[in-house]
Amino acid sequence: MGHELIHCASKTDGVTVVGAVEYEGHESLGKDAGELAGVGTIGVEVVSDVSLVLKDCDVLIDFTLHNAVPGNMTAVEKAGKAAVIGTTGLSADEAAVVNGCAQKVPVVWAPNMSLGVNMLFAAVKKAGEVFGSAYSVQIDETHHVHKKDAPSGTALRLGEKVAEGLGVDFDSHYLHDEGGEQGIRDSSKIVIRSHREGEVVGDHTVSFESHGERIEFTHNAWSREAFAAGALRAAKWVVGRGPGLYDMQDVMGL
Repeated sequence: MGHELIHCASKTDGVTVVGAVEYEGHESLGKDAGELAGVGTIGVEVVSDVSLVLKDCDVLIDFTLHNAVPGNMTAVEKAGKAAVIGTTGLSADEAAVVNGCAQKVPVVWAPNMSLGVNMLFAAVKKAGEVFGSAYSVQIDETHHVHKKDAPSGTALRLGEKVAEGLGVDFDSHYLHDEGGEQGIRDSSKIVIRSHREGEVVGDHTVSFESHGERIEFTHNAWSREAFAAGALRAAKWVVGRGPGLYDMQDVMGL
């Protein structure tokens, strides 16, 4: 995602990459971020200290691992800058740090930065409102075998949006069928099935099924450019906003 963000930024008006961060000991440290991303030299050296890049930026975009987010966000708050977070799988304590920082600085935090997926969030919420409890709900998510968390943050948010539409509590109606091997069909539950295959970027299907019909809402991502473009749109949107925790629904006016 770091490479994709730099590549996408190089062709996005109003965006300039002024810093790039990797963890201590990473082989990219000291190298030009543009050259690593395949866009040529941009004069930005990859460093391990996030506070160094915060001096010159308006907004930090974070696509790291969950345990790196609290330290990054603490540095963002101290520097008084904005942030866009696309990292998922945070623990309750890690999420609490993000929520605390959002009281001081503007933060866009979303499980999926894709514009298409965020339209999907809005659509399945409306579907839940219309179909109600007469339809059972299944969410199938497929990602590459390297993905650490299951179910995906996107699948969970889809389930939350369906629950909002149904007017029910998501946590008490959610059931995870990891690997999709159990084939669970419980009409009283929002069932999420997780699949890990090859190098799949991200596929999500939400289905509503009754005795007489089945309706599917599907999003397929075949390039991480979709996520990078959304993150850059969020970055441009969040600069100058007041402190608060926003998501892509806010960015897109949904």
